[in-house]
Amino acid sequence: MRKLIEGIITAVIVVILIASVVGFLLDRPIFLSYAYSESMTPTINKGDLFFINPLSKGGEVGDIIVFHRRDGWTVHRIFAVTEAGYITKGDNNVATDQQDGGYPIVKKADVIGKVVTLFGHPLVIRGGGSFIESVRGRLTNVYAIALILLLGVFITFSGSGGGKKRHKKGKGRRYLKIRASTVYALIAVSIVAGFLFITVASWGTLAFTYSSTLAGGQREGWYLPGSTFEKNLSVENNALYPFHYFVEPKGDRIKLLEENEFTVGGRDSHVLGVKVSVPEDTRIYREEIYVRTYPAILPETVIGFLYALNPYLPLLAYALELTAVLLAFSYLAEISREDILRIRIGRRSLLSKLAGDD
Repeated sequence: MRKLIEGIITAVIVVILIASVVGFLLDRPIFLSYAYSESMTPTINKGDLFFINPLSKGGEVGDIIVFHRRDGWTVHRIFAVTEAGYITKGDNNVATDQQDGGYPIVKKADVIGKVVTLFGHPLVIRGGGSFIESVRGRLTNVYAIALILLLGVFITFSGSGGGKKRHKKGKGRRYLKIRASTVYALIAVSIVAGFLFITVASWGTLAFTYSSTLAGGQREGWYLPGSTFEKNLSVENNALYPFHYFVEPKGDRIKLLEENEFTVGGRDSHVLGVKVSVPEDTRIYREEIYVRTYPAILPETVIGFLYALNPYLPLLAYALELTAVLLAFSYLAEISREDILRIRIGRRSLLSKLAGDD
């Protein structure tokens, strides 16, 4: 029974880790995601966490699917099925996504799964995504990383104590044993996963708006159609530890005036200069720059090389480094295979034990 439970726990952890790594490398959700807008309200509200079945990529009218379009990953309902693909629509939207050529028809290859439903309703955790955003906004990266590492060190070395006292087994008594090495392995996996989560959660965008108008120059942020202007953006590192920064403009209207990678020290900032080409159409525009940060615990050259291949590859290097540290701690602390938790499995029920029956 013990081996079966350990096997199930190990299998679940391995599946989640593999899926997480694959998701990082492919830049796509695997098992869960959350809504960034109110387009699916009230079925899936903004900030709700929902679950994805990645094995179900086909769909019929009424199914809620997760798919990719030019502005990112989207969760909408199938409104109609055509030979070319799916017509989609948010439950809170008046028109379909494809009306007036807003977005192209969703091809089946763009669908990565369907939202898991229970009794006809999507399985969601209300506010789960908002909680993640709240943690990301309030938890400073370096503090969280330090706390996780210290927790790992504490658990590692505290596990080295203790004697080898054996308890005699009573007649007819059975025990479910959990070893120190198993507990440490679970904690180590949690530390690595938490580190990766916090690192990715620190990523974001720099954004600003401006107007293309014939009255350009009369107010701040108003520019003549077809003109260009330069703007300085502030990149701030609120942590005490330095971070490597990589920035990428979204779209071809904005150009960087410097290299796209730099390091910002703790409690410091960096001024990023950009040049913007104002479109001919007169309206308000919004420009975004992707910002990805990595703790400066690996050389910038190594992170830069891996980032050039894929923005998620540096996370693999961090995971390997952190795993090596945890393995070294385990070796130095001599984490044993002794039992640290014994759960008695007897004939008496928990109710009878609480009642004090002999």
